[in-house]
Amino acid sequence: MSVLPATDLTMLRIAKGDVLFHEGDAGDAAYIVDSGAIGIFKAFEGGRIRLATLRDGELFGEMAIIDGSPRMADAVALENSVVLKIPRDVFESKLRQYDPFLRGLVQVLVHNLRNVHRAYMRRPRSVQDFVAVLAKHADGLRRYLAMLQEMDPDAEALKHLDTLEDAIGDLKNMFSDRHDRRKSVLTDSDL
Repeated sequence: MSVLPATDLTMLRIAKGDVLFHEGDAGDAAYIVDSGAIGIFKAFEGGRIRLATLRDGELFGEMAIIDGSPRMADAVALENSVVLKIPRDVFESKLRQYDPFLRGLVQVLVHNLRNVHRAYMRRPRSVQDFVAVLAKHADGLRRYLAMLQEMDPDAEALKHLDTLEDAIGDLKNMFSDRHDRRKSVLTDSDL
């Protein structure tokens, strides 16, 4: 595999505090830090969490190109920095030179890395979050028991599940007037 020709790269000088890309942007390029430091930040509960600090020689922004998803975080210069910009078409051209198995493996790894960040960002941290998780698991248990019921019906298990679901409903009602103002509250799609 050949090295990228210098003509394929663009050198960008980034002033401290400047943003290279925002969370949610489409991935148009990957970057390599030539000098300085780039912080990767995720919006979280009205603030920002630093996920990484990247220094000389480190690659970032590649995940949005590999899997086609929007940027998962902001990239901000922590100090005056120089980065090498690798355009999407150049990056994809290089990836196409690899064996299809390896390309697939890279996509799986990127998918797994994204899920690790999602799991970290979307874990239950309030009464409402925990009750929602309990309700989701109780519903899954009910569906599983219904599937098993064809083979071995167990009315006693369903009776206990009804009691559990009633208790979960009571908890939801108890805390329904307490609204969680965090932006990281679990949604149905997170469960």
